[in-house]
Amino acid sequence: MAYDGAVFGSRVDNFTYQKIYAKVVDNILSSPTLVSRFMGKAKPFVGKTMDFTVDVTSDTQGQWFNGLETLDAAAVTTTIPLSYAQTNFEQPKVSVMVESFANSGEQQAIPLDVFKYEKAMAQALQALGTAVYGSGTANQMNGLGNIVADSGTIGGQSRSTYSQLDAYVLASGGTMTLAKIAQVIDNVSASGLQSEEPTLLVTDKSTWSLYEQLLNPTVRQEYLSFGYNAMTVRGTRIEKSKDSIPGGIGFNALTFRNFPLIKDDFCTSGSLFALNENYTFYAGRSIVPEDWKGFLEKVNLGTMKAYEGTGAAAMDLPSEYNGWFYQKEMVMPNQAGTIGRVYVIGQLMTNQPRRNGKLTGVTGI
Repeated sequence: MAYDGAVFGSRVDNFTYQKIYAKVVDNILSSPTLVSRFMGKAKPFVGKTMDFTVDVTSDTQGQWFNGLETLDAAAVTTTIPLSYAQTNFEQPKVSVMVESFANSGEQQAIPLDVFKYEKAMAQALQALGTAVYGSGTANQMNGLGNIVADSGTIGGQSRSTYSQLDAYVLASGGTMTLAKIAQVIDNVSASGLQSEEPTLLVTDKSTWSLYEQLLNPTVRQEYLSFGYNAMTVRGTRIEKSKDSIPGGIGFNALTFRNFPLIKDDFCTSGSLFALNENYTFYAGRSIVPEDWKGFLEKVNLGTMKAYEGTGAAAMDLPSEYNGWFYQKEMVMPNQAGTIGRVYVIGQLMTNQPRRNGKLTGVTGI
């Protein structure tokens, strides 16, 4: 094996062990910020489907009257259901018997089968990180591509029939301005009601940096005076760092009207989403069916033992409703190996699509 630094000959190589770092370090996976946030705050998925009754039609029979006029009294139907079924994802974990023998006991620098298990978990989250921005096609869970849209269907209902189910979509024309971001937020908010305003803004790294450039002249003074902004992955509020402030500029959390703006490696390029997490959320299964308890186990996600880096760090999903399960390894009948499977069973859903919006096509400022 080639290596950097001084090259030794057989007088050293044949007599000396190398030091193998005790974890595999991820060099390929990306950071799925938004799906980690959704799953870390997940709600329970209950029933065959989860149905929400939504009011989509105004009853305009109310009237002013003066005496004994005939008053309106018609029965009207104003509601429809939004219905969501679970979606199902699997990621295999394959173990080869002879490799497990070679990696056992004192020969084990890194536990090979533990690494394969943790890699399968991290790889599954990558697929979900992509799907959360998709359009829910090809058996995938709902994504922002159809949740934050003004056409198509949502919850089994057609937006061409019920325009009340439209999210707000604004084409940027290539440039991002504060006025355009404000326009998106204004159109997904209700005046005077904090619960009816976005809880989160999310974008890709390039667009996040463009927004940072818009704010640099203003925010630099605040940064120097009061400290820089910071927020945890599932936080709802921006906090001022209490750490000392070195010279320089640059930010790890930005806001617009005090709504946090985060970045995600998987976010649709050139888009900035305004999301209301009171009405847009992930729900996952949490109970193993009785007949499957000998084969499946609920997965507790957290610190990894044999894997570190981006893929491992993103796996901190503490909600018991994240929908993750593991099919215990079974010996393959005709091969010297085992197969296990990671399953993710749940759905991303919204019961008030109009409280979400997006700015699209951003390429500059």
